[in-house]
Amino acid sequence: MSPLPEAPGTEGPPGWAVRQAADDLPDGSRESDVTALAWQLAHAAAERHSEEHDEYDDPDEGGEA
Repeated sequence: MSPLPEAPGTEGPPGWAVRQAADDLPDGSRESDVTALAWQLAHAAAERHSEEHDEYDDPDEGGEA
């Protein structure tokens, strides 16, 4: 997964996050609400990916030695 910008600029959130946010929100939701939720989903996914990586690479956390 590619790193996400700290502050959303001209680039929008990943397409998969926008589609999921649009599906999760009620029909007729504002585009700004969809975008905000999409950024939350994308950041949460990036954090989970980072934690999974750390779990398997950090011997102190029970990962690979």
